[in-house]
Amino acid sequence: MTDTRSTDLRSDVPLADFRVQERVRVRFNEIDGQNIVFNANYLVYADIGVTEYFRALGEGQPGPYFHQYGTDIRETHCEIDYHAPARLDELITIAARISRFGRTSFTLHCGIFRESERLTDIEISYAHLDIDSGKPTPLPGSFIAEVRRFEERTPTQD
Repeated sequence: MTDTRSTDLRSDVPLADFRVQERVRVRFNEIDGQNIVFNANYLVYADIGVTEYFRALGEGQPGPYFHQYGTDIRETHCEIDYHAPARLDELITIAARISRFGRTSFTLHCGIFRESERLTDIEISYAHLDIDSGKPTPLPGSFIAEVRRFEERTPTQD
């Protein structure tokens, strides 16, 4: 079976190319019976990355950021690649970047690292929706411009 995903959005992006980086310590409640981080907790880490990304843009959550446009976002798809496990009490870095823009959507890439070792890559796709109708609506040009100014690595555009 051939993997058709874009490698630009995955493991070839070094930690240095992520503008948003948040260090956290793995806690006891995050590990499983194998003494490694339970797989679902990587989505919790990714949510921290999303929050810190929007904090870096001036808001602590994406909701208030998009409400200024009369819109909101909804997660539509998520993919996770596990490369190596994190263990109890390790310091890990949650790194986040917007990697792709569509007309009415965008993708956030979250990498989890232990120092420079890549542990996990997570891609989360979001639909941009009109609050009143709930229908997809084009991303604001000002949002795209702000992200392009902010990012070290320019997001791709569909």
